[in-house]
Amino acid sequence: MHIPEGMLSLPVTAVAGLVSFTTIAYAVSWVRRHLDERRVVLMAVLGALIFALQMLNFPIQAGTSGHFAGGALAGILLGPWPAVLVMTTVLGVQAFLFADGGIIALGANILNLGILAPLVGYGVHRLAVTLAATRTGHLVGAFLGAWLSVLLAALAVAGELGLSGTAHLQLAALAMGGTHALIGIGEGLVTAALIGYLLAVRPDLVGETSPHIRRSSLRGVTLTLSTLALLATSLSFLASAAPDGLEWVYFEQGIGDAQAVAQAPQLLGDGGPLADYRVAGLENEALGSALAGLMGLTIVGGLLTAVAWRRRKSTAAI
Repeated sequence: MHIPEGMLSLPVTAVAGLVSFTTIAYAVSWVRRHLDERRVVLMAVLGALIFALQMLNFPIQAGTSGHFAGGALAGILLGPWPAVLVMTTVLGVQAFLFADGGIIALGANILNLGILAPLVGYGVHRLAVTLAATRTGHLVGAFLGAWLSVLLAALAVAGELGLSGTAHLQLAALAMGGTHALIGIGEGLVTAALIGYLLAVRPDLVGETSPHIRRSSLRGVTLTLSTLALLATSLSFLASAAPDGLEWVYFEQGIGDAQAVAQAPQLLGDGGPLADYRVAGLENEALGSALAGLMGLTIVGGLLTAVAWRRRKSTAAI
């Protein structure tokens, strides 16, 4: 669902960018003032895992595929504002290093996948746990929150396309909604499975019922999530080559202005040596995909770790 250059008009991208970067500024301020240091460590590991899982496109229906987005998972585990920083980091690295999503369209992608999705996932999960503070309540809330986060993000994309004049609003909403309602099932299952694992081993990490994680080590959870990230990266060559939901709807179903995308300027030219999650010049596609993914998740984790380091220095200065 990463929007490339040319799908959105400049006014729409400008408004989306303004909303996104204002929200990011607030999120940075909130994290510096409130977040427990151990949860910042979880931010880094979770960001790397989300990046890796997004590389695994799975087939949905004939001719299209979907992939895990991760916004709801981040919102449930970290709260909405730390989740905004995690998703912003993932989306920024994807746009600038892997040509996945347009740079001019980055603000819109952050708004849809990095702000709306975490807020929806967090809100639905909290409501479910309020109604039933049980393991089942957590899992149902995680599934529904993740499913709804994908659906609403897709409808937001449809609205942006309609406002931009590059696609008919009603057709885009129907096509994007129908396709991503299916993709959201996969999102919900993965999210619920990861929440179920954490409920079994470290229930204090799930949600904000305890703003400060207990003092015991996060080594076990960190090792497990890091292993999952490395496994997903190593298997990325098995990802479906079919276009994702947005590409399929826009190009294959013909509801969008393909010429606008073809003529849109690319700020980084061909995307650089890691474009399309491959290493330029490396003929072995499986190895190239794995190496590109490894570099990506390392960069995402490193950037989010830097947030923790900066926060530690700021706290020490106070």
